[in-house]
Parts: sequence; structure tokens; C-alpha cells
Amino acid sequence: MQEKRRNFLKTAGITGLMACSNPLLASQKKNKKIPTASNVGAFWSEVDENGKLVKITPQDSDKDPKIPWSEAWIDRVYSPTRIKYPCVRKSYLEARGIKANSKPELRGKEEFVRVSWDEAIKLVLEKLRSVKPNEIYNASYGGWGHPGLLHNCSATAGRFFNTVIGGAISMDGEHSNGAAGKVNTTIVGDLEVYSLQTAHEMILENTQVYVMWGADILKCNQIDFKVANRANNSYYDKYAKSNIKFITIDPQLTPIAKKLNAQWIKIRPNTDVALMLGMMHYLYASNQYDKNFIENYTYGFDKFIPYLLGKTEDMVEKTPAWASKITGVEESVIKALADTFVKNRTFLAGNWAMQRAHHGEQADWTLMVLAAFIGQIGLAGGGFGFSMHYSGGGQAASGVMLPAGLPQGKNKVRDKIPASRISEAILNPGKKIKFKGGELTYPNVKVFYNVGANTLGHQPDSNSLIKALRTLEAVIVHEPWWTPTAKMADIVLPATTTLERDDISYGGSYSQDYVYAMKKVIEPLYEARDDYDIFAEMAKIVGEREHRKFTGGKTKMQRIQGFYDRSDCPNYMSFEEFWEKGFVNFTPDESAYKYIRHSDFRADPVNNKLRTETGKLQIFSDKFDSYKLDDFKGHPIWIEPAEWLGDSQKVAKFPFHVVSPHPTYRIHSQLDNCFVRKLYKVGNREPVLINSDDAKKLGIKNGDTVEVFNDRGSLLAGAVVSNDIMSGVISIQEGVWYDPESIDNPRCNAGHVNVLTSSISTSTMAQATTANTCLANIKKVNAKPYKGIKAPVVKGA
Repeated sequence: MQEKRRNFLKTAGITGLMACSNPLLASQKKNKKIPTASNVGAFWSEVDENGKLVKITPQDSDKDPKIPWSEAWIDRVYSPTRIKYPCVRKSYLEARGIKANSKPELRGKEEFVRVSWDEAIKLVLEKLRSVKPNEIYNASYGGWGHPGLLHNCSATAGRFFNTVIGGAISMDGEHSNGAAGKVNTTIVGDLEVYSLQTAHEMILENTQVYVMWGADILKCNQIDFKVANRANNSYYDKYAKSNIKFITIDPQLTPIAKKLNAQWIKIRPNTDVALMLGMMHYLYASNQYDKNFIENYTYGFDKFIPYLLGKTEDMVEKTPAWASKITGVEESVIKALADTFVKNRTFLAGNWAMQRAHHGEQADWTLMVLAAFIGQIGLAGGGFGFSMHYSGGGQAASGVMLPAGLPQGKNKVRDKIPASRISEAILNPGKKIKFKGGELTYPNVKVFYNVGANTLGHQPDSNSLIKALRTLEAVIVHEPWWTPTAKMADIVLPATTTLERDDISYGGSYSQDYVYAMKKVIEPLYEARDDYDIFAEMAKIVGEREHRKFTGGKTKMQRIQGFYDRSDCPNYMSFEEFWEKGFVNFTPDESAYKYIRHSDFRADPVNNKLRTETGKLQIFSDKFDSYKLDDFKGHPIWIEPAEWLGDSQKVAKFPFHVVSPHPTYRIHSQLDNCFVRKLYKVGNREPVLINSDDAKKLGIKNGDTVEVFNDRGSLLAGAVVSNDIMSGVISIQEGVWYDPESIDNPRCNAGHVNVLTSSISTSTMAQATTANTCLANIKKVNAKPYKGIKAPVVKGA
């Protein structure tokens, strides 16, 4: 079933589907071609004589133009889910934002009222002036909403708060790598998760064993944090023809693992650390670990080995037999894997999902220590990488100095909330928690301000977040579409889409070999305005001084040209020529194709030491040890997750581990409101992948509507029965637009997985998300057909 959908993507039927779903494609007379770009690629946009977008054609920098995501912009721009006018929730408008009368408990339940822009901005400024900067939470997160350097949603919002309001409460860390981000730098001197990866050419020439440790190296390389080029896809064709042995350690068998004919090691979710420890114990006991590398390139081996041998407080020896009982991987397989890794040039491709789990801080750390035991870090085709699955990881880098983004100024508010702690912080003002070896106090949030970020899409435990949002004085959202977060707002300001604003960006994130003119394709629809213009107008109302501080006394085009001129780009092409042509590209130096991560450190660990406590890879960290935390120590450890398949008591009630990987056909929650849905939805709902044997026992067949539920919430999804997932595990991709069945029934009709995920933190160290630590049950149900996402009722529209 899934394979048919994947094949469908590769056919010319995509064009036919689009033509049927969007009559605008019919007219191509006197079309004007305009270059622009987005996270899903660079493309030419054609508009007809009436100024309507009618066709999209990928630019040459898109190395796999068969992917239909760029074309989906037509559906997105003209979507019935567009926010057309400034809107205010009915009770909030009637009460003029006074909490006692505005009925915050009705957020997400009642109709909106259309208002003028003047009225909407007046209401926003009234609310912002009524509270202190340290009572405003700037929830504008990341740059996925728009990859441009001027209109980046979080940067634009940050600049407004910092230059006009005096700052706001900000987010500490992120959802993508919240745990790894607080640990990796101390261990290896770099975040690693965003670092330049060993070049594909070096892998192809030297790697004998390539381990995809939970890493789907295909899926997230189809998109980019900046502008996707999909150049990795041709390398995967070369990988498939190479003599490299591929191994995938994953609860799921991914399409790329199939393409590469990978050996599939089925592992219970959240037990990877135990598997790594078992391998290290075997390598130590069999005297196969690399003593030279350990001695010259690492610190703390002598402090770690007693734990591995069970001679510390837990008194448990981390043998392969011990690891087998935890992971479900046979002892003989664990030993064979360790033998294979150490006897061949082995590359460990890590992932980000493992650290989005209870005690997720341990995942990257333990994998790096395992790589140290193998001893191939810094050698051609060996070692590890944590970003081969993301935004073109492994591509050669141009080395060109690129345009920088919009500076945000200084935030005078020092309060921060860890990314996954938003709900808890709102519900518990003044609460003190341990964080990064110190203590953090939750601020008193009164206003939640969100620009272009679907918080209700990425925050775990959706019902807890909804409860928190309904306690605030105001929720203000800028959005082009009626996302679940916009529906929970009091004041909604219609923002332009990427295709309705001028900007500049670059791509890909790793190759950095193109800079793109993101030219406005169509005039803003309805009453939509650029976020930048919204903030500029509010700044002008506050005062001329504040307006100048926000705009810098420059027009938007002057800023865009300024970004360009303060880079290496003018050495290749003038701004005028660039803006006319639509892009400037750079050819990476030949040496870039020979890049090997950590090769300098390997060649000379004294003069090229790591930026760590000792200049070496920290198997043990004295700094971490000094924190004296119960759930985080000075070396990697195994601690049972709060929910996992090894907990017989919890499994008796909720027998399935829910994993929620990045979607194949979306960028998180983007594209859930366009024709791409037709390629994979089951009964118009998000698919849930379930093992064939499990499905048979439960009487579930392909296409059935099922309910997935636990004590936190429940959802309806469409069953996809497959042998590509291990028994006891179900998979629901993250990012679906939350859509409750009714005002009084919060069960999600669309299949939004975060109604199930937990809001517990990884540990008192990172306080990061644990979305992949989640147990639930599943059953077949009879449910009414789901008609899909709708815009809310807007009175006066």
C-alpha cells in the first residue's frame, strides 16, 4: 500500500492530479516567469495576465524535480484554510481583552469576528502595553515557516520585541535536538547534529560498513531548513551500486534501507544505549577495542569501565546477554555486530530521534563512546555523523561567505523556557526546576505571541498545552493559514505566504552553493500583510524612535541588498544581475569533496584538540559529574525509560510503543492542507503503521479506521498493515493538524500524534522533549467519515 504511494510520486500522474485539483493550471497564456525558493526547493513561478499563480517549474538546482512539494504551493496559496482578514475571538473582542470577562476557556471553541487592521493592531498594542516584557512569551520558533533571511518568522518577531517592547521571554533550546544540544559540545567540543558531515565521496571510496542507527537518510534530505536541492538522491543510487554493507538498527524498515538492501536489526524503541553498552562490554572483554585511540584521543576511560563491568552502584555488568534482554536483539547478533564494526571501516550514522526520548541525553554520548572503542573517528569513511539524514548532509560545501540574516538586537528579558516545558511553565509560574546543572524559575506568562510557528503541532502532550493556553490573558498569532494554533488564538493577524513577499535565502544547508532571490510572485491575497510590515506599523505607533530602531531606517529591499552586499556574493555577480537572474551559484573546491569529519583531530590531537575540558573526547566529564544529578552522571548510563516495552505492568494496559517520525510528505505540519494529502492519507486521516501479526490478532485490516489511545488522549487514524515495522510498535508521523471531533470531544479526528506523547522531560539536565517515549493501545472502531480540515466560523467575513 505504502509502496504504491511512493511509486505514484515518481510518475507523471502527479501533474495530472494537480491539473484536476487546481483549475488554475489550465491557463498559460502570456504567463510571466518569476524565480523564487522555499524549504522544498527553488522554482520558477508562472503567473497569468490576471496575476494568478498558475504553474510551478523546478529550477536546475533541484536535482530531483519529480518530488511534487514545490508544485503544492499553488494549493497552499489558494487554500480555503487561508486566513483572509484580521480576526478576534468573540468573547475576547467583547471584553476588550480583560481576562475576567474574555472567557479564555473558550479558546478554540467559539467563533471569530472580522475586524479592521487598525482595530486588530490597537488590540494587540493594548495587550502588550498592559503587561511587562517578562510576562510575554515569544513562541515564534525556528525558521521552518519561511527560509528567508529578512522575513524569518522568529527573527522578525525577536527584533520587534527586542527593539520596541524591551524584550520577551524566549525559548531555551529546541525540539529537534534539545537533549543533544545540552550535552554534545561538552563531550566532543561541537554540537555535531548540525556540523559539516564527512563527504559522500569519502564514504563511497572508503566505507565498508555503513550503519543507519535509526537514521532515515532519505526522507529529511528531500527538504531543507533553507532551500532544498535533493542532491543527495543521486548519491543514494551510487550507494546502492557500491560494495558497502548497510545495516539499519531501527524498529522500522525504511524505504532507503530497502533500497540499500540493508540488514535490519529490530530493536525495542528507547533501548539503543543498552545495545551500545553491550557492544562496548564485548569489545572490552574480547580485547578488540582500540587501545591507542582510547589512550591518545579520549578522557575518562578508567572511570567508565567500572560502570561497564558492574562495579559501581548499580552492580550490573553490561554484557551482551544483559543488553539482549533489554533490546530484544539476540546476544549472538550483538557480538556479531561489534565484530563487524571493529574489523571493517565502519561509519555510524546517528539520528535525532533517539535523543527525543526519556534520558535522551545518553544517546549521542554513548554512540560517540562506542565510535571511540571502534577507534575510527577521523579516518576516511569511518567514525560517526549525526546529520547525514538532514538537509543535504554529506554534500561538499562551497566555503563561500553567505548573506547573514536580520539581526534581532539585545533581549533585556533574561527569562527562558526550555523548548519542551512550555505547558508546564504556563501552568506553574514560579516553579523552580533543575536545568543544565543549575536552577531555573518559570516566569509568569500572561501573553503568548506566535509568528509562523504551529506550537500545537510540535509541542508534546497537546491536551496539556490546550489546558495551558486556556489560562492566559491573550494568545496572539500571525499566520497565513488557520492552523490548530491559530484556531486557539484571541487575535489572529493574516500573514503573507512565502510567495507574497520579497526575500533572499541560500541552499542547501550543507552545500551552501546557491544564493536565491525569493521574489514576490503574486500580490498579497485578501488582507494579508508581511510579518515585517505588521511589526513595522506597530513600532511606528509606539513611536518614531522605535520605528527607526526596528527598520534601521531602511526599506525592505535595501535590507535584502545589504544582506547580499555584505557577503562574498558580489565577487561573483552584482546584486542587480542576481535579482534579475534569480540566483548565483558557487562551485565547491575539489578539497571539499575529500572532507573527513574530525580528520584534523585524528592527525594531531595536541595542536588540533577538541574544544572540551581536556581537549579530548570525554568518555567521562568532570563538569557533568559535579552537577550531582540523580538522572544524569559523569559518563553514559542506561536508565529505564518511563514508558517502554520492558515495563510489563504498563504494557499490560498499553501494549504498543508509539514512534512518531518526521513525515514523508510534509515539513512537520506544513503541506497538511494541500493536494499532497491524497498521496498517503487513509480515509482522509493520518496513517498508522502496524505489524501484520499484531493487526491479525486485533482484527485490523488495511484501510480500517482505528483508535489509538492512552491516558493522555486519543486519536483516529487509518491502518496500514505491514511487515516493515516490528511487533509491538506502531508508527504515526508527527505534524498532522490537530482537529478534535467536536467542541466537547477532544479525540483527534485527523490523527495528530501529540495527543498521545508525554510531556515529561528527558532529565533534569536538558529538560528536553520525550516524544518518542510513549505507550498506547489500538483498536478497530466504527467512525464517521472524516471530511478534513476546515476554517473556523468568522462572523462578518
